[in-house]
Formats: sequence, C-alpha cells, structure tokens
Amino acid sequence: MTFADLAATPAAYLKAARAIDAGEVEGLRPLRIAVLATFTAEFLRPYLTVEGAARGFALTSWFGPWGQLEEQALDDASGLYAQQPDAIVILARMEDLAPAAVERLGGVIAGLRKRTSGPLFAANFVEPLHRTAGLAGSASEHARENEALAATCSAHADVHVLDLARAALEHGLNAWTDPKLFALARIPFSVTAQIAVAKRLARTIRAAFVPSAKVLALDLDNTLWGGVLGEDGLGGIALGDEYPGSVFKAWQKYLCSLKDRGVLLAIASKNNETDVFELFAKHRDMILRREDFAAVRINWLEKSTQLAELAAELNLGLDAFVFLDDSPFEREEVRRHLPMVRVLDFPGSPLGLIAAVEDSEFFDRLTLSAEDRQRGDLYQQQTVRVAAEKTAASSEDFLKSLHLIATIGAVDGETLTRVAQLLGKTNQFNLTTRRHSAAEIAAMIEGGAVALWLRLADRFGDHGLVGVAIAVGDGVEWRVDTLLLSCRVIGRGAETALLAQLADGVQRRGASALVGEYLPTAKNGLVADFYPKQGFQPCGEGRWRLDLTSQRLTPPLHIAIQTP
Repeated sequence: MTFADLAATPAAYLKAARAIDAGEVEGLRPLRIAVLATFTAEFLRPYLTVEGAARGFALTSWFGPWGQLEEQALDDASGLYAQQPDAIVILARMEDLAPAAVERLGGVIAGLRKRTSGPLFAANFVEPLHRTAGLAGSASEHARENEALAATCSAHADVHVLDLARAALEHGLNAWTDPKLFALARIPFSVTAQIAVAKRLARTIRAAFVPSAKVLALDLDNTLWGGVLGEDGLGGIALGDEYPGSVFKAWQKYLCSLKDRGVLLAIASKNNETDVFELFAKHRDMILRREDFAAVRINWLEKSTQLAELAAELNLGLDAFVFLDDSPFEREEVRRHLPMVRVLDFPGSPLGLIAAVEDSEFFDRLTLSAEDRQRGDLYQQQTVRVAAEKTAASSEDFLKSLHLIATIGAVDGETLTRVAQLLGKTNQFNLTTRRHSAAEIAAMIEGGAVALWLRLADRFGDHGLVGVAIAVGDGVEWRVDTLLLSCRVIGRGAETALLAQLADGVQRRGASALVGEYLPTAKNGLVADFYPKQGFQPCGEGRWRLDLTSQRLTPPLHIAIQTP
C-alpha cells in the first residue's frame, strides 16, 4: 500500500485503515497510544491508523471518555492505565477548561507523569474563529496561555506540546471548524481538519520514537545555486536578490537555520574543487561558507562513494544521512548502492526546496540541547584535531597534547534532555543500548540510581556532553544499566574516567561489587571486550564483575577530572 496518493477523504482513509488493521501493510512497529480529550475524539482513529502507518507504526489508539481528564489521569485504577500506553495525548480546548485551563492541564500532566514514563503530548490552544470582543479582541490571550502551557510541559521530563495552533494556522481557521459537527457530535474539527490533526499528531509521535537524521548531504549545481558553475562561471550562476537567484539565496538562509538546529551540512558534488572554493570565498551573495560544512567531497567519483567517504570522515552511519541532488540519475545511483541513505526527491521548482526538507520529517526533533546547536562547530573542531593527530609522533603524545579535561556530574533537570538524547541515538560505544526516555531516567534517579554525565574538552574546544553512565542497585552489588560515549570522542580514555567515577559513586552508596553487562548489537562490537580491559572478571554470559573491596579503577593520567 502506498500513502502518497491517498485521497484526503473519510472514505479513502477508512478503506486504508481497514487494510492496515487486516495486516496488509508489513513491517510496522507496534505502538499503543491513549487519548484524553475534552470533546469527542474517537473520529480520529482511522486517520491516526493511516497516518501512523505512513510513518512506520501500527498504532493502536484508545480514547478515554470525553471530558474526563482528571478522572482518568489521577485514578490508578482508571481505564487509561489498564491500557499501558506507550504514549499519551491530551486534546483540550481552552473554552472547555476555562477559567483555569493551564492550571488544570498542569495538574493532569503532573498526575500522568507521576504514574507513567512514556512521552506525553499536550495540544496547545487554537484561537476561536469568532472572538468574543470582535474587532476589539486580539490573539494575545491564547498566545499567553500557550506560552504558559509550553512552560508547564518543559518543566516535566518527556512532556511535549502538540502544536495544533500552528496546524490550524497552516490549515486556515475558516476551514478548521465545522459548527454543525460540533453541535451534533461535539466534534470541534471539520473533516479536513481531522486529517490535519492526525497528520500533526502522527508526525509528533514519530519525532518522539524515531531519531532524527544527522546530516544533509547536498549537491551544488542547480541545488545550492542555480546553474552549472563549470559552464556559467562565478558571475553566471543564479544567486542574488532577484528571481531566480533570490530563491537560492533564501534556500541557503534556511540551510543556515537547519545547521543552527544541529543538522550537519555536507557537500557531495561532481565539480572542480578550486572553482567551488573560489565561489565560496568571492561570491557576495553566498550565504553559506566553507566552514558551514562539516565535511566536503568535491570530485568526479560516484555519489555513493562520496557519501561513504563522508560517513567515514564524520564517523557516522550512512543511515544518519539525507541526500539531496537535482539529478534523478544521481539519486537513483545512491538509492541502488546505499539503500540506508534517505534520498529526497527534488521538487519540480527550487521554490519547493525548503518544503521538501521540512515535509520529509527526517530532521524533526522535539527538543534542542546546547550540544545540538553547537554540533557544526564541534565537527569543525574535530577536523582540526584529526590534522593534529596526523602530525603527532605517537598516539600517546597526541593524547597528552590535547590537555583533556573531563567534567563529570550527576544527571539533573538541566542535563536530562541531552542525556536522554544520547541514550536514544548512541549505538557504537554503548554497552547495552537501552533506550530509556527522559521520564524513565528521572524515575530511575528518584528510585536511587546513580546517573552521571560527562563533558569532555581539550585545547581545540569543548566536545559538549558526550558520556552517560547509570548504575542501579540497593545493596552490596550494583549493576551498570547504561554506559555510553559519543562516537566523536572514542579512544581518548574518557570512558575509563566515567566508569571510575561511577564505581566511586556506587561504593559511596554501600556497594562492594559492580557488575557490567554487554548486550551485543549489529553496531556495538567495538565494546565487546571493554569490561575485561577494565579489570572486570567474567560472572556469566555477557556479564563481568568488579570487586570494589580489592580493586579500584583509576582515570587515565592524561585526563584531568573535575566536577561541575
């Protein structure tokens, strides 16, 4: 079944939903969601089924009785908790909860967060079609309430805003509501808006459960600018303040904003490198500069080869890449040789470039950490490090020359988002690859777990928060639940420093032994012998034990350890 050409009608969605429920779409990931609403919401079920399947999920939707937010959220024996949902959605109109809409939602969210650990999504408020004050009214009341709701959500782990206010703006307020539907069945959305709500909700759910892509690899000619540099020359390409050059200039501004969101930009182009770098340096309308790209391949090799080399240089898997090229031939070549790379179809006009990237949902993420915003700079620093390593007499001399400083602290509200991100996407140096959510990590800490984060800096710059270690236990023997390190700092000894601090932490809690686990995956083979190398002794399949009464882990001498 294909979803791209599905008609936006109830009949088409109902037919598709029946086929999905009958198992006609294979390879879907099961996911249970529960919906609490102040109005009738069951009408969303077929739309959610289809939009979920379009994003790879077999969604099972449960809808609580309308209007029973507190009754379901605050009662441990309610039907909501009997469902054991993977995610919970709150759909509420401000009019239904007035005069204390945000306060009521805050109580509901707190109750849900106390009893569940999966992602929570609270819809913000859509401005009514008709304001009570007429022309004298403004949108400020809804804006203030939505700001307050966003602050309420951000105060809890893994609670996110479902931005229906934006969805309604895109859809159009006049087409968003159907007064007759609301009067007859308490359904506040028109038929077309129901589909828009399902799309927005399914997209938001996908962002919570599917890691975003990390790299956008771009062609240059007719992709970053209009025309062919080798034929049209520096002064002949389309890039400037007049159409069509203005379109490419706006596109480059968007790519800068994408970089600011933590997406790495890379170049994969068949071109003359000297000409390209001259254009970057001299063209007055170039928004992007050479330093905005984390890695570059400009040669005459196949695009699949260029992408493979980019992945190796960035130390990232090819499944982290999105590829954009105006040439159907190049796109097909990459699809055929690198099926793990996500290839964007080029729009019919460059006017559609921004929408093509945004609508792909490949770069969606629900939170942005400081490390996300600095990621491009971090990779630029890494390029300098690699060059320094090549000139060092030995690896030991290189590590000493870095003047490494590891800052290790306890996971708290300030670092929880970044820690959860690392657990969700780190694959190579990850001993167990357990994917705990932010709320689950917070619950583990509240239950007594020792959870540490590690930042690493050197003379070239700060790598950011790159390591996480979590140990659980309540007696003499504790277990390492999670130990991971970002791939960009592997091999510097930070992992030993982090494990040593974790061992000290559990020993202060009364532990006399620490047990480490290795759960093999297709990507974490490089850490298979990590615990034996640290002096742990085998104590079962995939388990090693360190006797803390007779052994002590010490950080490498070339790393200075400090606390925040």
